[in-house]
Amino acid sequence: MWYLSVMTNYVLDGYDLSALFDSSTSSISFSEDPRRHIPNKGSIIYSVWDKDEKFIYIGISGLQKSLEKRSPLSRMISHASSRRSGDQFCIYIHDFYVIPKLIKKGDYKPSIGVLDKLTKDFIQSNLSYRFVGFETDNSDVIVRSLENQIKSGAFGFSPSLNGTAPPQN
Repeated sequence: MWYLSVMTNYVLDGYDLSALFDSSTSSISFSEDPRRHIPNKGSIIYSVWDKDEKFIYIGISGLQKSLEKRSPLSRMISHASSRRSGDQFCIYIHDFYVIPKLIKKGDYKPSIGVLDKLTKDFIQSNLSYRFVGFETDNSDVIVRSLENQIKSGAFGFSPSLNGTAPPQN
């Protein structure tokens, strides 16, 4: 498990990714509207952090084939809305954070939409992100490669939820 500290000069394949890990810059809360922060075009790679600045997830967005259609915003809106259906990030948060809390409390009463609401509450109250954007013809290829390298521990650590090590709390 890896916790954030001041980090700079994190370069992979010639791309400076220090902004993903630099604790001297504020991360963006999932409770904020991503339209205020995320570019409308291109591709991004993003890192997700818990309240303790623990690195839990690395993701990418803006992967459409045509550069003109590449928009990273939809994925970040999906994460912030926290609906589990079709969003792997939200499923991880649900499985590794929300369900364990419910089990510990022992007072869950099934109701339509309640698990999505609990997942949303957790994400918006406890998680934040940092990102680096790319607006080139091959931005989708770049972010895929960088994500895979970070997941595999290229910097000596990987995210706890989707890195090469098994997920942990």
